[in-house]
Amino acid sequence: MWVKQTFEEADKNGDGLLNIEEIHQLMHKLNINLPRRKVRQMFQEADTDENQGTLTFEEFCVFYKMMSLRRDLYLLLLSYSDKKDHLTVEELAQFLKVEQKMTIVTTDYCLDIIRKFEVSEENKVKNVLGIEGFTNFMRSPACDVFNPLHHEVSQDMDQPLCNYYIASSHNTYLTGDQLLSQSKVDMYARVLQEGCRCVEVDCWDGPDGEPVVHDGYTLTSNILFRDVVETINKHAFVKNEFLVILSIENHCSIQQQRKIAQYLKGIFRDKLDLSSADTGETKQLPSPQSLKGKILVKVKTSRNSKRQNDQFSPLSLKD
Repeated sequence: MWVKQTFEEADKNGDGLLNIEEIHQLMHKLNINLPRRKVRQMFQEADTDENQGTLTFEEFCVFYKMMSLRRDLYLLLLSYSDKKDHLTVEELAQFLKVEQKMTIVTTDYCLDIIRKFEVSEENKVKNVLGIEGFTNFMRSPACDVFNPLHHEVSQDMDQPLCNYYIASSHNTYLTGDQLLSQSKVDMYARVLQEGCRCVEVDCWDGPDGEPVVHDGYTLTSNILFRDVVETINKHAFVKNEFLVILSIENHCSIQQQRKIAQYLKGIFRDKLDLSSADTGETKQLPSPQSLKGKILVKVKTSRNSKRQNDQFSPLSLKD
């Protein structure tokens, strides 16, 4: 489905064909950096019908497979298959024993791998694992070095907050580079659901008294601070119940800081943690466990030499 959608989006004139320029544009969009010579070579190899110079969807699928081939995995397969394009059950077992350090490898286990990961029905009938099936297997959780027990919380979450590494996002709102790209609220939903617990919000004075978020002194686009807060409120705890930290870089005047405080308190409501952290000798920071479902705000205030310093004094959310 994704490959079909990608093909249709790249087909600018809607003729059901992709020419070499549309392919180059697609590669740039997908952030795939291959030499143009290599791209043209794969294009020509995939272009097998009578209509030369363009790729049908079926030809594009062939091109996509060539483009996404992992050379390291392909060479690994060749080294255990006696230079064939597939692994037999015996060769797969040898790979698992020697390369993956598995001590007990049965024929049934190897056949199960072929049934689960091989994409070619012909290969399944022959009980062999081709490069696509081998790639699928190597990229699956079956070959993951990550401890599966750690998919669930497996550590003590009652320590002070400063005792933990926190997954953080820089310039969260940007969809691309830091000079010219678009700012979108969707990026906050995306990173929060991918596991980030600290997101950045760069706040600037906007028109009509509404603070905006963007990368200052660049050509990146603006989004409303209010929309950012609403998006965070909606997606903060969908996949993760532990606290979210808003790292606000404040460039706003006192008037628009008041709007920021209004939106934070009005939208987050009881999710917003307004307790003051006392880091003195007798006190310690709260734990992630005690802050489940809570949103914390930390603010860095920027001072602009062209304005009065008191215009940029940080406004307390309790004010």
